[in-house]
Amino acid sequence: MHVDCSQSSEAPVRSPDVVVSNNFMSSAFNDDQVMDNEEASQDSQMQPMTVAVSGSSHGPMFAESSRGQLDGPSNPYFVFDTPQGTRYWIPNVADKFIPVCGKSYPTFADVLSMYELYAFEAGFSLSSVFWADEISKLNYKAFGDILAFDATYSTNRYKMVFVPFTGVDHHFQCVTFGAGLISTESIESYVWLLKAFLKAHGTQPTLVLSDQDPSMLQAVPMVFTESRHRLCMWHIMKKLPSKISADVLDNIDLRSCIHRLVWNVYIKPETFESRWNDLLQTFGLQDHSWLNDMYNIKHLWVPAYFRELPMCCLMKTTSRCESSNAAFKVNSTSANTLVQFMMCFENRVDSQRYRQRVSEYKTSSTMFTGNTDLAIEQHAFAIYTNAVFAQVQKEIIKGKFLCYITNQTETSDSSLLIDVTHLDKRNNITNVYQVTYNTVDQSASCSCRNFTRIGYLCRHVFCVYRLKNVERIPPQYINDRWRRDALPKHVFSISSRYRVNPHAPSVMRNEILDLVTECVDVARTDEDALAKLVDQLRDFKINVLSKQPLSTTENESNECQMEEIVGQLINIPVEVANPEVARNKGCGTHTPISGPGEKAKAKPPKRPKQLRLCKRCGLYVDDHDSRNCLKVAAMKAAKAAA
Repeated sequence: MHVDCSQSSEAPVRSPDVVVSNNFMSSAFNDDQVMDNEEASQDSQMQPMTVAVSGSSHGPMFAESSRGQLDGPSNPYFVFDTPQGTRYWIPNVADKFIPVCGKSYPTFADVLSMYELYAFEAGFSLSSVFWADEISKLNYKAFGDILAFDATYSTNRYKMVFVPFTGVDHHFQCVTFGAGLISTESIESYVWLLKAFLKAHGTQPTLVLSDQDPSMLQAVPMVFTESRHRLCMWHIMKKLPSKISADVLDNIDLRSCIHRLVWNVYIKPETFESRWNDLLQTFGLQDHSWLNDMYNIKHLWVPAYFRELPMCCLMKTTSRCESSNAAFKVNSTSANTLVQFMMCFENRVDSQRYRQRVSEYKTSSTMFTGNTDLAIEQHAFAIYTNAVFAQVQKEIIKGKFLCYITNQTETSDSSLLIDVTHLDKRNNITNVYQVTYNTVDQSASCSCRNFTRIGYLCRHVFCVYRLKNVERIPPQYINDRWRRDALPKHVFSISSRYRVNPHAPSVMRNEILDLVTECVDVARTDEDALAKLVDQLRDFKINVLSKQPLSTTENESNECQMEEIVGQLINIPVEVANPEVARNKGCGTHTPISGPGEKAKAKPPKRPKQLRLCKRCGLYVDDHDSRNCLKVAAMKAAKAAA
């Protein structure tokens, strides 16, 4: 697993007279923060990791941990008792890095530098970490053209912000490319996190999707220089009720016009600009500050400005990120340590990859059932996964039954310009699209730009292919991310899953199971092949048992057995200390803060009750009527007497 860590360089300044005081050792940890050996290693039972330190003035530096083998106990953290009985905690670092009581320094910067070096060597204050395993890297290599990330809170006891990176696989399911924890939502933290992501995966995505967080807005173009940054449309349109006055927003035409305009994926940028200006003039909103601000950043969120970008309509909002975040928080709570949080994260990723394996199995085991007599439909089934084929099949069917050619013009010796009329379910004409068809290489481009937007051909092109008797989808229109074999087969093997023992015997056992499973899958309907496989396995078993009896584990200790199951040594030296509790937006307050959308949707106060005449007492009252007049009067009298 690729892991990058960032250690805080903030020095514990405790000596205003520029003299190192022994208060650092005694007061650095309060009584409720004292850590013994077992507690110190609670949050450090991880595999050895590659450390990336985000230092002070030197910027991010990716390097192995500089700590070497030191003399002393195997655990690098231990607890001492003072003569007065107070316990204090000292990291096991070389003597040259430990602050010396009473030593003077010429400047305060030297004191700060000394503490920074000591904090780095001691592993103080984990502030940022990013991790991505090999399966995440393979997923990113196949589906990393579109990337979305969003921050979520309340996942660990240190209030570190959890930032998973999410994409869409070839089954239209969420896939995780990696994740990070940061202690502050600053520009520097996001820059470090994105650089760690780029270091792990090597290539930049085509499109990066995020919300309007100011730090993200500046960090993304600083790191992903070759990518287009896009803002979540849902977060922007969600603010509409709170930004426009209620009397104007009550106009149903205004809301429908705005939504129809901004969500339109077919129009060009100049068309959007002219319609936007017409809309503001129609409703008298030319001087509205928020609408003008959103118009000034239209290139960051309006679909018309992304129409030339491949796969631009695969994700227009961060809803998939929020869905993944909610799934990660199902098993995680704000009281979890980092180790517990990582276990919850791995469980959720295991569930995600299990669904991916199920979809992969269904794709490989499903038999073709066509709805048309077109050979191109069967060819699409052989190429795409079940989820993608279901969408392509709809386009093929609608191209046959709901589209027809109205005009055909020859623009050159090998090129045709064909007008395709599009019908709705009631056979009413909705639009006419133009398809440019090349008779030499069978290439076709449609004015609806469906292939550019989503990665597979539209119904209008399939209508032309039906007329021209094209039986196979041309190779240039088969997007690799939608293929059945977009991922290598070993991704779905047992050895590629979380918490698998990496030792050679365990790897070979898993490989044996993978080979047997693959053979069974290939011969699942062939009774003769299955019988032959059973006979060969039975003979092999007899041969193995006759030469080597089964080994027993009576002489092995519990620790050895546990290490064999886990695939990791039990006593692992602690490399990084627990992080400090962070304080960020969204980490929780005593009283919930209502956002502008909630305030705008708040119900108005109830009107006071109208006074009614009670026929029994003859008074205008609002607390009783003639049926309960005596009862209410008795209650009032008793209350007055008391």
